[in-house]
Amino acid sequence: MTNPFYITGIIPETYFCDREKETQQLVSIIENRAHILLTSARRMGKTQLVYHVYKQPAIKDTFRTFYVDLYPTTSLHEMVLFLSKEIYSTLIPKGKKALKFFLSTIKSLTGSFGYDPVTGTPSFDVKLGDIHDPKLTLQEIFSYLEKADKPCIFAIDEFQQIANYPEKNVEALLRSYIQPMNNCLFIFAGSNRHILENMFNSAARPFYNSTEQFHLERIPKEIYTGFAMQKINDAGRSITPEAAGLAYDLFEGHTYYVHHILHNAFANIDPQKAIDVKDILDTLDDLLDARERSFSSTMNKLNFKQKETLIAIAKEGKAVGVTSVAFVKKHALRSASSVQYAVSTLLEDQLLTYEDEGRRKIYSVADRFLGYWIKKNY
Repeated sequence: MTNPFYITGIIPETYFCDREKETQQLVSIIENRAHILLTSARRMGKTQLVYHVYKQPAIKDTFRTFYVDLYPTTSLHEMVLFLSKEIYSTLIPKGKKALKFFLSTIKSLTGSFGYDPVTGTPSFDVKLGDIHDPKLTLQEIFSYLEKADKPCIFAIDEFQQIANYPEKNVEALLRSYIQPMNNCLFIFAGSNRHILENMFNSAARPFYNSTEQFHLERIPKEIYTGFAMQKINDAGRSITPEAAGLAYDLFEGHTYYVHHILHNAFANIDPQKAIDVKDILDTLDDLLDARERSFSSTMNKLNFKQKETLIAIAKEGKAVGVTSVAFVKKHALRSASSVQYAVSTLLEDQLLTYEDEGRRKIYSVADRFLGYWIKKNY
């Protein structure tokens, strides 16, 4: 029996929930030849939405599409490795002609590509040590994208990572290659809003005013719960409306976490009974217990001011006015200045996230499971 709530890999179209309006808007921006800045809280479904957009007829029939996640990268060398590997891997099934053109363009790495001696299929053998001049290879990659036989779309997820690279002026370097391009559009995506907004909204930064900006919100409750109940029914199981609603409300519609709790409930609850409210709460407890060691390790890495600030925000669930006298007093924190510094660090480390409400910022723990674990244990 197929679990309808995917928590790894790319979600099959049959199990993709809604995002009809967002899909239409993104397709329209692409058709009108604009780059996109796509932001959301972590695990709100950015990656799945990008792949869903790629599958739309107006996109898949016209463009070559690429996707790379820069989250694990720490240098320009690694970025170049990830970009070249993604292009190479995507082109393999497109035929020898497409692959040959790419290889002829990436002259600085040509000697590092190979073929499997058994199957004869192309293999990606490039290692970090093979990238001797990352700026040159990067220039060649963009040259390929500009000269490719079809228009291209390149989604670069967790784009804010480039701000942490040790190499200087990476933003300016990328902008100098991207600005004159006509054959490739870019989707810059990420979850660290305060860094990305600085990169794209500050007049002093290279990417200022270079994209259409799109923030991904949660799926409306009635749409998501209706989807969840239908998919469970299609699988020959059942869930009460109250349980489906609770799964949504616990995480305020944050896609990954709602999906995860329903995935585990579907997997572990007796298939002969309807999943009810108690089952959802028990499943949450099990998920938190399974993450005990990981969450303890996260907390142990924080200094005292960071830890007490994170705990205070977790207890609030959604925290406003975190540097106000009332908030500092309520949670017995050191001072407004110490909270301000701690919040800045926790945002950079992606332990906190925020939403804008007018001129106010509403802070919450980025990992919803961690937030519940802190409330349970502190």
